[in-house]
Amino acid sequence: MNLNSRNFFYFTHVVTDLVILVVSFFIALLISNQNGWSELEYYDLGFLLFLLCGWYFTARSNRLYEDKVQENQIRELFKSANTIILQVMLAIVFIFVIKEREYSRTFVFTYGILLGFLIPLDKILLKRIYLLLYRHGYLRKRALVIGGGENGQLFCKYIRENKYYGYELVRYIPGMLSLSPSGNPSYNGRVLMLGDQPLGDIQDIDEVFITEAPDAPYSAREIATVLSAHAVRLRIIPSVFNMNNSGMYSFSMIGGFPLLSVRNEPLEDVYNRAAKRAFDVIFSLFVLTFICSWLFPIIALAIKLNSPGPIFYKQERWGKRNRPFLCFKFRSMYVKAPAINQEGKFQQAQKDDPRITKVGKFLRKTSLDELPQFLNVLSGEMSVVGPRPHASLMNLESTHTVKNYLVRHQAKPGITGWAQVNGLRGESADPNLLKARIEHDIWYIEHWTFLLDLKIVFLTFWRMVIGDKQAY
Repeated sequence: MNLNSRNFFYFTHVVTDLVILVVSFFIALLISNQNGWSELEYYDLGFLLFLLCGWYFTARSNRLYEDKVQENQIRELFKSANTIILQVMLAIVFIFVIKEREYSRTFVFTYGILLGFLIPLDKILLKRIYLLLYRHGYLRKRALVIGGGENGQLFCKYIRENKYYGYELVRYIPGMLSLSPSGNPSYNGRVLMLGDQPLGDIQDIDEVFITEAPDAPYSAREIATVLSAHAVRLRIIPSVFNMNNSGMYSFSMIGGFPLLSVRNEPLEDVYNRAAKRAFDVIFSLFVLTFICSWLFPIIALAIKLNSPGPIFYKQERWGKRNRPFLCFKFRSMYVKAPAINQEGKFQQAQKDDPRITKVGKFLRKTSLDELPQFLNVLSGEMSVVGPRPHASLMNLESTHTVKNYLVRHQAKPGITGWAQVNGLRGESADPNLLKARIEHDIWYIEHWTFLLDLKIVFLTFWRMVIGDKQAY
């Protein structure tokens, strides 16, 4: 679909989903209520409003309505399923907390079944309808692309393969254009000329795309000057397109100045940050109240009986934006254990490390030594999920040896992280292993969703149960 119809496509998706939520809610209410609509109360409308707001935030967190045509249908349906599961969980939480009105299990079951059937069906039908409209020319726009090099070729290939964008490529000019003596494009009748190269009949072209390049023999501004007198839209693909290997970019405006961020960061969105912070506080309070309240004394006693020294260990580490903070852990090594090796470098924990106590070995194997970091989470220095914080000395050593190392500090460090649940934990003396860990951290920053955090928490707990060979 073209850029205008894409907004309509987005709007249609949102509206149809909200309609499905409302219809499913009232059908579930009707089926679960023996007296039908006669007992409809304000609590029901408040419940519905709560569910609609919850859908908005969870769908936003899961990036359900993002324009990602390159994603296959299965991945889109998986995102929908994740959002539906969270919606049902919100319904259960509301029913549990608000006891002014009785909602039966039949309501929750019916509501979940209806959403699980209607939402995926809606996604499949809408895409097929738009594709059908495109094939019949209703959403089709004729496009011309100017620009050589890899960017121009890739863009042409992409719009040819993805018909959902609605573009029909009329012509591609690779950018090797000769200029007129004045160096300006000219307009002769109905045909736009750039030097001696005709771009085509203006009335047959809806949009012109220009891929910028440092050595391009044309000026986007000069072309825009000529096109401004005609009903043709000009789109520019900036030369920074290939600055980021992940292909994740974000666009914003400050006043009238367009800003293109070469790295997409979902947590820069205030709603996403608020959702993540709320989860951090609630989850940390739960763990500290119901687990640490009785487990801390047991661990503290075991540490004291095993070796002399303090119960807790504090180490300076780097947090978000490279800000140093004191990270708390249960002490797992002997008090006088050296932190620097004979070469003067930071000494990471190794397998069968003689510096680790017997109790410390168990704590590190089960990750129980990290529990005090929930205090760091409550204070706002850390998050439950994020790139694991490294010791300050290790950061100084790795900054100049690993590419994009400090990018991981664009997010709050976490007690657990995407790299850790993928087996990249423990000693990272091997540069390739450390590089892989950094790549996973950056991937997490660029692809964050609330559901991804829940997935990482679950996988962390699962690894604690089955054991992790890299934990020592």
